[in-house]
Amino acid sequence: MENHKKHSLGHRAFIFFLSKRLKIPFFMFILVAVFWYTERWIPSGPSFFIWQIGQDYITKFFLLMSIAYLVLVLVRTYLEYRYYTYVFTEEAFVMTSGYIMRSEVAALYHQIQNVNINRGILDRLSGVSHVVIFMTGSERGNTHNKIVLPAVGRAKAKLVQKELLVRARNHIAHESPRPE
Repeated sequence: MENHKKHSLGHRAFIFFLSKRLKIPFFMFILVAVFWYTERWIPSGPSFFIWQIGQDYITKFFLLMSIAYLVLVLVRTYLEYRYYTYVFTEEAFVMTSGYIMRSEVAALYHQIQNVNINRGILDRLSGVSHVVIFMTGSERGNTHNKIVLPAVGRAKAKLVQKELLVRARNHIAHESPRPE
């Protein structure tokens, strides 16, 4: 992979990020459908006129709130997807994330110990992988010495893994002391 060229996660990452956030909007739209369906159960007549108007306003209010929240989720997911990038530099692998609070994490090649690819059931169904980079001195439970590159396409994840391991091996080979 090229040096200093920003790489993105891929189009499947947007779908993966969106699938994690659609539970609440889905529940809100079900609630709107329940309100709309229960309008039929209110008897007609002048004494139930207030109930009919109230039910109608509640249904429209929840529908507007559901649409607004869905749009907010779509925008937030797109921004998260858009601003996840990674770069291979001469000295380190640099991952950037965040759209309001930018976070830039660098893994020096000589500190890379392992590069794992994790794929759960939903990951396999959506065709994405999580590249987990462990650095020297890290333990399995310690999150400070671990970088996770989420929702990378399967083929791209293998390329990233191979590139990181090759660069780590080359970097260590160039820095090892030579016998005199």
